Parts: sequence; structure tokens; C-alpha cells
Amino acid sequence: MGAAPFGYDSRMSERNTSPGAPRPAATLILAREGAGAPEVLLMKRAAGARFMPGAYVFAGGAVDASDAADDVYALSVDFPDERASRRLNVPEHGLSYYVAAAREAFEECGFLMAYDGNGSLVDLTSWDEVHLHTLRNQVNRQEIDLAQLCRTHGWTLALDALHYFAHWITPPESSLRYDTRFFLCRAPERQHASLASGEMSELVWRTAAAALDEGAAGKLRLVYATREMLKQIADFAHMETLLEYASQPREITTVMPVLPPSAVP
Repeated sequence: MGAAPFGYDSRMSERNTSPGAPRPAATLILAREGAGAPEVLLMKRAAGARFMPGAYVFAGGAVDASDAADDVYALSVDFPDERASRRLNVPEHGLSYYVAAAREAFEECGFLMAYDGNGSLVDLTSWDEVHLHTLRNQVNRQEIDLAQLCRTHGWTLALDALHYFAHWITPPESSLRYDTRFFLCRAPERQHASLASGEMSELVWRTAAAALDEGAAGKLRLVYATREMLKQIADFAHMETLLEYASQPREITTVMPVLPPSAVP
């Protein structure tokens, strides 16, 4: 599943009622140092996607039951659920959002936020690409999960490297509703971005400013939430200052956009 469907121009809404509870979801913004500013990874949704076909989005999707399992929580050694839940201001299972963000990034673009036995982010550069793609698709099909993959190789999850960045909830009028937590992290240096399934058709690295310019020119289709994240990131000229901002505790305001009447199903 891709990022939550905020594909419309909108503004903050004070409404907090809905006919149905939105499904928990998580999105991971992967960033790296660029020549003049941080670059972020954007993926183009396939033309046949159920929603937002052709849109360029960050890695993300719905939180699955396996994301809240005890065995996967046990692999987040230095970042327990209590700490994650406090950060997200939820009573429990805040860690499941972090797990979902890491899992979706591995499935969709091949970045695995996990530590090896030395405490470094895992090196996947020497892995056979076909084998790695097979593993990613097995995780996507729930034939194996992150806990199994990590235990097999003696890895732990690097969820402490994911920084809580934003919180958006799909409006009540939408037929598909998601309660989405956005996270940001530095892309692992000893791994490569790649596609492994038909859900996405292209991936690109862009500075936030360049992505916004291409969006305005019609070269990249950017939905509202993606544009808003890019606007925040565009304020930072260096990767270190972006990460410093993202990692600092701050109040995250929940955004529930207003769906235009013409777009109500």
C-alpha cells in the first residue's frame, strides 16, 4: 500500500468526527546529502494504482498486524514501544508506526533500516539483486516478516533513526481514510534504492525545491501532503541541519485537510 491519499488542495480543519475510524498508516521520507541541498526519494505510483495513479510519493502504507507483534518489537532494542508511544502521543503501540514505515521502505524502494552486529546500518551493496528483490516481495506478500529477516542475519531494527515529522488524517468525507504518521531519516549509505514490484513505476532523487518546481511545471504530479512536506524540507540547505530539526522534540500538530465539496464521493 502506498502513502495515504491526500491528493487534493486543502487546509487545516477543526473537525474531529468521522463515520469510520481511519486506518493507521506510516510514511518514511528518505533523504541524503545533495550537491546544494538535501535530496529526498520520490517514487511514481503505477498508472493502474487504485488511488493517486502517476503521483510521486514517499515510501509508506498501512500499519499491518505484524508491525505490532512482540517479536518485531523485541528487535527495537534501544527504542521501546513506551518511548515511541510517548513521542506519537498515543497510549500504546506507537512503535508499530515506526515498524510499518521501515517495512514499507524496504518493500517499496529497498532501504532497510536495520543495524548489523557492530551497530552500523546494514550493508546490502554486495547482495545479489534478484535475491534481495525476492526477499522484499516475500515481505510484501507477508510470507516472511521483518522479525524473521532480521533474526536470520543477526540484525536489529534501527527505528531510533526514524524521526517523527508530521501527522495527517484523511478527512471524514473520503472513502479511503488513513491516520498517517510521517517520519524522516537519512537513507542508509551502503544500500541502493530500487523497485521490486509493480506498485511503483519510477524512483527519483530530487531536492525539495527542485521537486516543487517540477511539480508546479507539471513534470511531477505531487499531491497536497507531499508538497507540504517538501516545503518544510526546502527550508534546509544541509542534511545535518535537517536531521537536527527533525530529531528535536517538538509539538506535532495533527492536520486534517478539508475535502472540496466537488471531490466528496
